[in-house]
Amino acid sequence: GGNAPVIVMDDADLDEAVTSCVSGAFWAAGQNCIGTQRILIAAQVYERFRDAFVARTKLLRAGDPLDERTDVGPMITQQAAAATRAKVDTAVAEGARLLCGNTATGALYTPAVLEDVPPTCSIWQEEVFAPVVVLQPFTSFEDAIEQANAIDYSLHAGIFTSRLDRALTAARHLEAGGVMINDSSDYRLDAMPFGGYKYGSMGREGVRFAFEDMTQPKVVCINHISDVVH
Repeated sequence: GGNAPVIVMDDADLDEAVTSCVSGAFWAAGQNCIGTQRILIAAQVYERFRDAFVARTKLLRAGDPLDERTDVGPMITQQAAAATRAKVDTAVAEGARLLCGNTATGALYTPAVLEDVPPTCSIWQEEVFAPVVVLQPFTSFEDAIEQANAIDYSLHAGIFTSRLDRALTAARHLEAGGVMINDSSDYRLDAMPFGGYKYGSMGREGVRFAFEDMTQPKVVCINHISDVVH
């Protein structure tokens, strides 16, 4: 399972971060286990990022995937779209603020962006597997890492920063199977070792691991008794 966090530091390229996170969150209508779900943004740039992210999200068109004008296709079923809307409605009832989206028409669901989501809310705690994103400010780097790691399931995480030392520190401390630096959580090549962390860990996928899955190891032990030399 996943519930991918992405950290946006105050020294990040905000335009690049917004573009990458919108793609990472809403590609495949959010039905992606490494899709960006929680975006943690430095308080100094929170409003700038939020306003740009919401504006870009509102430009996305949900519709028929055969229509070239469509940006976000349907969810897997009408029931999945209705369930997603219900989860967002519950979050709003618990105190979250809906910034855009959350309309369901059949299997089509318009991308939803929320802020002020209580940490006890299911949308914060669990994988939504839908085009839903939570925005949350943080006050320090340590605070961002703590919030990112607060979830039991984790496949990928991301961080946007211009500082290499901070990126490498995040890579060490983020509890995720993969850490994407200056990209959203939604980056993967089939050749990369891919798998989870903590309760989301069930080994790794990838070329080398596929070879190992198709290999039958055999252990041979020899108790070699040498001749006694007189």
